[in-house]
Amino acid sequence: MKKTMYCLASCIAAAFIVGCSSSDNASDSSNQQVPAVECSQECAQAEFELAQQFHKGEGAEQSYDTALAHYLTSATAGNPAAMTQLAVLYREGLSSQGVQAEEAVKWLTAAAKQQDGEAQFLLAEHYWDGLGTEQDFGQAEYWYNQAALNKQKDAAYLLGLRYFEGENMDEDPEQAYVWMSIAALLGHGNAPGDRDFLIGEELDMTQKKSAWKEVARLIEEMGIEVPW
Repeated sequence: MKKTMYCLASCIAAAFIVGCSSSDNASDSSNQQVPAVECSQECAQAEFELAQQFHKGEGAEQSYDTALAHYLTSATAGNPAAMTQLAVLYREGLSSQGVQAEEAVKWLTAAAKQQDGEAQFLLAEHYWDGLGTEQDFGQAEYWYNQAALNKQKDAAYLLGLRYFEGENMDEDPEQAYVWMSIAALLGHGNAPGDRDFLIGEELDMTQKKSAWKEVARLIEEMGIEVPW
């Protein structure tokens, strides 16, 4: 506990001068070498929680720049939630640095590889729109799928919609029905209606039975709690 508090206090003091990272050295505005503060896993979590306070203005005056500095500390130490929130600030241009789409993609990729569902969904959106990276619908489909498997309901819904529309992805109404069903089970408000009255009209009974068999498999694989 003392170690965590010491690291947190040190990081706050150093945040705007040298940051808090695992690197060996950092330079101040006078180009003097200043030892960087190492941030442990406990420190990274503390930095993330502090960043959240400044990000949301809860328990501290809202400051996106301060939030970004603490997210960066935590993200550099390997915290995937911090990586994702750091990317959100970069992609939305909320700090004084403005929009930094390429930085957003870099941190979303790092978090996505650590199975952060929100990061995987946002990364898919970047690939779909070509924001901060080359437009790549194959990569977008892959990350939508990964996010959906990690119970990200918006990803499951959009994956279903993309399969139904067949725009920039292979049209597959049966897969569309599957992922709309998963999105519905995860609590997406629009998914039940779109599945039943939009996609369902395109399937015959054999296709629906096949889709529900796949839904049942995914329910078990993903550990989704069902109301029946």
